[in-house]
Amino acid sequence: MKLFVFLAIVAIIGYAAAAPQGPEVQVLKSTNDINEDGSFSYVLELSDGTFVSQNGRIKNPQETDPEKKILLVEGEYRFTDAKSGETVNVKYVADENGYQPTLSRRK
Repeated sequence: MKLFVFLAIVAIIGYAAAAPQGPEVQVLKSTNDINEDGSFSYVLELSDGTFVSQNGRIKNPQETDPEKKILLVEGEYRFTDAKSGETVNVKYVADENGYQPTLSRRK
């Protein structure tokens, strides 16, 4: 009997912890394009203010050696910091020089 009560309590705690903690987030915009030349772009925007946008292309398409082709990716993402309430925006470029982010925050 004690085992049954213990398992019931664990199940209730697990159910409560898994319950949504706020309003359900809706997808406002979602696009995804992949082209034959290797370029791509996508956008995702959610009702909670989260935003993601990215596009990429081969920087030197004339290069015949696949090992030497350079993928250039540019994008940004934005979200609300749950602790501070600030909006965090990150814009970035990723290429042969690595990942280069620029971060900004606002109330």
